Amino acid sequence: MLSGLTLLPACGREPKPPEVIRSQGPGDLVLLIEREDGAGPYVESTVERFRVTTSGETLKSVRWSANAGALEPAAEQVSWTLPQAGTASLSVSVETESGKTAEGAFHFNVVAAPLASGAVIDSGPDVTGAGCDLAFDSTGKAHVVYTNETHNSLWYASWDGTAWKTEQIEGPGFNNGGVFVVKGVLAVDPVTGTPHVAYTKGTGNIATASTRVGYATRVNGVWVREEVDASVVMRFSLALNPAQAQRPVIVFSSNPAGIVRVATRTAANTWSTVPLTANTQVLTSDALFDAAGALHVITHVPSSGYVSQSLQVLRGSTLESFPLKTSTTAPWLATAWAPDSRLLALSNSISDGEWNAIEDITVGTPAASSTRRVSTVDYKYAASDLAYGGGKPVVALRNGTALALGTTDAQGFWTYTQLGTVQDSSRPSVAVHPTDGVPHVCYQRDGKVTFQ
Repeated sequence: MLSGLTLLPACGREPKPPEVIRSQGPGDLVLLIEREDGAGPYVESTVERFRVTTSGETLKSVRWSANAGALEPAAEQVSWTLPQAGTASLSVSVETESGKTAEGAFHFNVVAAPLASGAVIDSGPDVTGAGCDLAFDSTGKAHVVYTNETHNSLWYASWDGTAWKTEQIEGPGFNNGGVFVVKGVLAVDPVTGTPHVAYTKGTGNIATASTRVGYATRVNGVWVREEVDASVVMRFSLALNPAQAQRPVIVFSSNPAGIVRVATRTAANTWSTVPLTANTQVLTSDALFDAAGALHVITHVPSSGYVSQSLQVLRGSTLESFPLKTSTTAPWLATAWAPDSRLLALSNSISDGEWNAIEDITVGTPAASSTRRVSTVDYKYAASDLAYGGGKPVVALRNGTALALGTTDAQGFWTYTQLGTVQDSSRPSVAVHPTDGVPHVCYQRDGKVTFQ
């Protein structure tokens, strides 16, 4: 459903800056194209205007082309009447006055017009979706948890086939134990479709409050909330153990750094919490179980200089470790399983040209026998998420207000499809539909949680 969905435009907002899309060549220059006067999805038969620029160079000649639709070039600018729904490509090649050349191809997801309703998950007046988490069950039903920034609450949405149904999970309340929510994550039982949610909550100043971890699940149409642990929690992840009937497990660490802990739900409103690490470490990734019930997370040892990340594998009561990259930062890593016991881990953000944006770890037994390869994903991005489906990895990359979907071609090169303008400072979530292999994303656009 990458086509046919949009959101309602917001009223009274400040004009948006141009959407900037980067290309890395081939050629002697880095090209930037700007989407002028546009926002949101790319809609068939509409006219989009783009402008190409190169840093510190004067353009001598510019040539535009497209695989479909009508072009009206005007030197470094072009007007493009978009073709019918599908993936469309716009290419540009340039030569500068100094004799340098470059070319770039840009891919866009063009959606049908008139647009079907339903892209905005929550059409209420509140600001929603700075944080969202998307998942599908085995039938292909979509589930989303998202934050409400206006009231610091947590919500759940599910697609009933014709519309999104939204329900509040947690938030401020009267005599019901409700509190403010900072962040939520989602795991869905693939067979029953039961949603499980972990979240951080607290009172006081959200930026400095001592937050703790909570859990909620939907029982007979009603959300049941549970206390998990009284520790101060900043980083956490939720996973379901397939070897124990999809039992929920929450892995978390505190700030300032402490011991990484594992909380297992042994019965309704009953949690068993044990330390994962013996020394001070920080959780750095989403948690994953393999089919045999071994828990996989990535942690790092905090340091004022370089930090070392390691894959931790908990098999029963035995903890195994495999060293990963060492760097000056330790960004959060989205994780996903690929075939042949390969664990993929994508950095949430990278600076210009970082090499090891994605780890491809073939997990061995014991973990110390694992092997790894590192790869680039894009030149830079500010937020991301990772999934695997259809025989390839899928990434959602936000750079400023531009959102792109990345997949690999037959040669392993990344191809990027522009999805339109989104909210800066938000993080997208990507998941692959289990029956047709189509990737979908949730994200924030114009202050609304949105699905595409």
